[in-house]
Amino acid sequence: MVLTGISDRDYQIKWSKLHDPLRLLIIVEHFENVVLNTIQRTPELYEWFENEWVHLVVVHPETKKLSRFTEGVFVEYSPLYRPEFKENLESLFETEKDNLPVLLLKE
Repeated sequence: MVLTGISDRDYQIKWSKLHDPLRLLIIVEHFENVVLNTIQRTPELYEWFENEWVHLVVVHPETKKLSRFTEGVFVEYSPLYRPEFKENLESLFETEKDNLPVLLLKE
């Protein structure tokens, strides 16, 4: 598809320079096999997760372990770092011009 002489790909590249591309993250507390069966029932929905347009994380209801859906399967996930604890956000809002970092608001 071509829009006013610019291909979709060119448009996306130019648009991506204007903002940080973000993806929706869905977190579900359930068993992996139940979630997988559910998303596979609708091919159009499954495609969102398979192509990683939408990220999917499952929290096991008993162990509380996290698994991320990637390349068609759930893979155990462990965070790369622990976010910093921050009590006073006002100073951060006043000084930060870029995207805000991930922070813990209470322990």
